[in-house]
Amino acid sequence: MDPIILGFFEDFSFILKLAFIIFVVVFVKERITKNWLAITAIVAICIVLIFFYWPVFGSMYVIYILISIGIGSVLVDTFFVTMGEGQKGQGPDPQQMLGQGQQPEQDFDYSQYQDMINLKRAGQRRR
Repeated sequence: MDPIILGFFEDFSFILKLAFIIFVVVFVKERITKNWLAITAIVAICIVLIFFYWPVFGSMYVIYILISIGIGSVLVDTFFVTMGEGQKGQGPDPQQMLGQGQQPEQDFDYSQYQDMINLKRAGQRRR
């Protein structure tokens, strides 16, 4: 094969191993507190899985990533699309939500608020 293609696959394998190490670190730190046991577990898991069993766990990790990204994107697409379809004609108009298309405000009757202000001022004078 062409050395450029082989170099690409070697680089991709290296990036995949780094992503797996980050995954192991996050996984172990969430389940074990930050002490010597967590560091020992991270080192042991990374050495065993990357150097001895990488052909098995590497392919499983790629499948895990593809499934998790695929299922996540399907769920997000499904919920956002169905949310928009389910509220046809029921929800607020997008132009109203943006503040466009509103009617100018009518003259507001401030007389009831003026009465409250007068009562408050009268209460302050008594003190």
